Amino acid sequence: MRHRNGLALVTAALIGTGALANDPAPAAPPPAESGPPLWEAGLATGLGHVPDYPGADRSRTRGALLPVFIYRGPVLRIDGGGIRGRLLDTANWEFDLSATAAFNATNNELRQGMPALDYLFGVGPQWVYKGLQSRSGSPTLHLKLRAIMSTDLKHIDARGFSIDPELRWRLVGLGGTPTALSFSIQPTWASQKLQSYFYQVDPSEATATRPAYSARAGYLGTEAAVTLSHQSARNLSWFATARFMSLQGAANTASPLLRDRSNFSIGAGLVWTPWHSATVAAN
Repeated sequence: MRHRNGLALVTAALIGTGALANDPAPAAPPPAESGPPLWEAGLATGLGHVPDYPGADRSRTRGALLPVFIYRGPVLRIDGGGIRGRLLDTANWEFDLSATAAFNATNNELRQGMPALDYLFGVGPQWVYKGLQSRSGSPTLHLKLRAIMSTDLKHIDARGFSIDPELRWRLVGLGGTPTALSFSIQPTWASQKLQSYFYQVDPSEATATRPAYSARAGYLGTEAAVTLSHQSARNLSWFATARFMSLQGAANTASPLLRDRSNFSIGAGLVWTPWHSATVAAN
């Protein structure tokens, strides 16, 4: 799923909502005559203003500093497209892995007296259909299935799964510059266990203003996102992103914890990769 917050906004610029993320700013290329290095490493930092969880009526500013690692091996590749084992790479299809992450949510007034939402992360297979790309600017279709887990940095708990089909458009080299513009739209369906993590209110947690509620599986919401990224130098790039999530028609709109039917997030950050191999990656 794609509930984005500060951590997810940065993650999106590295490997790819806070609940979950995937779509990095490009790594700085070396001189054209040498080709890209086999690996690059560095840091990314970002700042975002985001809701606590999908449908929350509170947003806050969050930031993150994360390591970046890019590897362009002949079989295994780790880059802006995710983690790819090249198990399948044809003219129309690719098969790889996608990942996502999100901050925790504490001190939310709607959830007062309930357990806080821990950090979330997820990983799973991704099928990418490229057959729609008849010309430049045409979309790719990303079919993602992710197992979602939460952690308080001491324990890890399974939180169900999400199904996220995404249409993604990407324009590169805008105006003859190292600038890329991407747009995506992604509906999300979530398991009952994941929906319960956000929206369930057990009878023991009910109050006069927060009645008991049993969450159910189904449609969670649809997110539209636009991201602008630019390569400022050989090992430095920046990105800016804006995301809108609609929860109209979601399976759990009756939950007292789903207060807003729409959420808006913005974020920006830098990606710095000063370390790289002398070995050039194979095509």
